[in-house]
Amino acid sequence: MTKLRALIGLIFIAILVYCGLWYTAAFKAEKTTARELADLRDKGLKVEHGKIKLSGFPYRIVLTIDGIGVKTRGPGMEFGADSVTLISHLWTPGHWMMEGRNVVASFADDAVAFKDGYMRASYKRHADKQAVIVVDSYKTDDFVLEAAPALEKPQSLKEWQLYLRYDGTAEPTDGLYEKRFLDFKLVMDSGNRLELMGGVMGPPLFDWTRGALGAWRDAGGLLELDSIDIAVRGARVKGNASLTLDENFMPLGSASLAIAGGPALADYLTSLGFEDASSLTEMGSQAESLSVMAQMGQLNIGSSPVAMLEPIIDE
Repeated sequence: MTKLRALIGLIFIAILVYCGLWYTAAFKAEKTTARELADLRDKGLKVEHGKIKLSGFPYRIVLTIDGIGVKTRGPGMEFGADSVTLISHLWTPGHWMMEGRNVVASFADDAVAFKDGYMRASYKRHADKQAVIVVDSYKTDDFVLEAAPALEKPQSLKEWQLYLRYDGTAEPTDGLYEKRFLDFKLVMDSGNRLELMGGVMGPPLFDWTRGALGAWRDAGGLLELDSIDIAVRGARVKGNASLTLDENFMPLGSASLAIAGGPALADYLTSLGFEDASSLTEMGSQAESLSVMAQMGQLNIGSSPVAMLEPIIDE
């Protein structure tokens, strides 16, 4: 009997300790979430949200944020959702699963926009100030890509996934950033398949204004595409590129590409309105290398101009 009482006492103490640890961790997570949303406001973003609700005891730590909206003061980025739910466990404090309901988002002055009935993400923060985020749709039947470069009409996707790695240790050296603050990988499949892998150098952008973009450019801002892989209508494009902005906020950079199926790619680009892309019909079906240059408001494939470029932000 004495042993039984001791066992019951130990179990009771263990339950009390677990409850104490759960509530301590849960309340800390709730306060941290509220503080991080406030930090976004301090960085110049507009942040609105309803109540932050705590639940999940005893197995999970669940935070639900109702009616959340985050956007830049300029027309750069906007994210909104009916609710965002953050899920973790007592034994995985640095790893959270996120679920967004009825998500609407746009980027780069509505150059890219989408909506999704149910979006999910995995967020893992490391001790070295690096964070890894993986985002996709639970199902793509309610995902609609509403705007994107060369997109003629809203498009559903068979598959998509975005991988991000943020490095909070990136600092300028002699006024220039020489280390990436963000690495990414994007995969999209709508029948045509796109896969991009690369990173962004320069100071993090928290607004989409000429001042913010100019400061990013002048501090060594650079978009590097380490790997480009596009499969479209019988054509295949592989290569790499690097881009920044010129003084008029137009794309400035170059790409080295290997194209297989030039005639098929020419037909596709011509259907999108790039009439000068017909020069690609001279390429054979086997992979051929060529260079692409964006400068002085013009996009050239080899020595042939194929399109005029516009500033990525209005005056």
